[in-house]
Amino acid sequence: MIAKPPKPPRAPFLGRFVFGVLILLAALVAGQTLLWRWSAGALAEGFSDWVVQRRAEGWRISHDIPERGGWPFAARLSVPQLSIDTPGDETAGEGISWEAALLTIATPLPLPDALRIEASGQQALRLGAMQIPFTTTSFTALMPLEAGQPPRRTNALLQGISAQTPNGQLAIQRLGLDASWSRAAELAFTLQFAAEDTTLPQGWFSARTLAELGPKVARFEFDGAVYGSVLPLPSLVEQLDAWRASDGRLELRHARLSWGQFNAGLTLSGRLDHALQPAMAGTLSIANPNPAIDSLGRLGLIQRRALDGTKFAVALLTRRAENGGPPVAEIPISLQNGVVSAVQIPLVQVPPIAWPQH
Repeated sequence: MIAKPPKPPRAPFLGRFVFGVLILLAALVAGQTLLWRWSAGALAEGFSDWVVQRRAEGWRISHDIPERGGWPFAARLSVPQLSIDTPGDETAGEGISWEAALLTIATPLPLPDALRIEASGQQALRLGAMQIPFTTTSFTALMPLEAGQPPRRTNALLQGISAQTPNGQLAIQRLGLDASWSRAAELAFTLQFAAEDTTLPQGWFSARTLAELGPKVARFEFDGAVYGSVLPLPSLVEQLDAWRASDGRLELRHARLSWGQFNAGLTLSGRLDHALQPAMAGTLSIANPNPAIDSLGRLGLIQRRALDGTKFAVALLTRRAENGGPPVAEIPISLQNGVVSAVQIPLVQVPPIAWPQH
């Protein structure tokens, strides 16, 4: 009987396997660390360059020392006590500013395909001379990145907004925003946003308006775009004239307001005429128009003796919804030569805009 050769010991093989795994893990950790250091450095350098460029344009920007973090699966730059002021004299009601206790800029690793921006803590927005402190439960923006190209789109979501205006408390449960822009021969800027469950400051309205409509707006949404070329010419009038000549136009593709008895939508297209005055045409749609007309009558915007005539005229423009919903009135509106018209009936004269000459 032939004896079987002894099996080789497994310990050396297992040792080599474990050692190889450890070497691989060490290489991965080292590579991820190098990628994190490079990405975090790029974020810091990019933010610093942006600050330098804006300051050269007259912006006022201040912040505490930024901190890097996020290792291993993200590169993150935290900027405490950030303050951004655009050019303008605050005492004259010019410019805007934004302050945040902490701004965080991050990008995922190992594929940095987007910038994630978060603001937290106490914040403040200044519009001209009006200062509005506010807080949010969540403030996040996302900017997709393309190789060799600056960001061209951003979407943001703000939740639990609580702001203190000079006229009282403003609260918005949810505010979503999506903006995109192009740098082609024709500038195109599009903006979409929707605000849900908004409580307006009571100081904005009269007691009668609040009693009729209430301070809560269920929803306000907007989808619009601006097209045309904006040239760096010496005066605003020259810039507007060049924008008009480049087929500059405003397209309001959709806007809707749900507030009290009102559920109204608007589509609109606008340009500047040769006198650089706005010229617009569109359609105003009102769901279930009769209760809305009654509400306008109680607010004094329509005289009581004109209510029945208004309802009759609107009824001629009202159609039944195909899905069994409430009736919808579609009213053509326009602004031409300074006159606002509905169904080609002149309603009100609008004074011309006196554009600044500088």
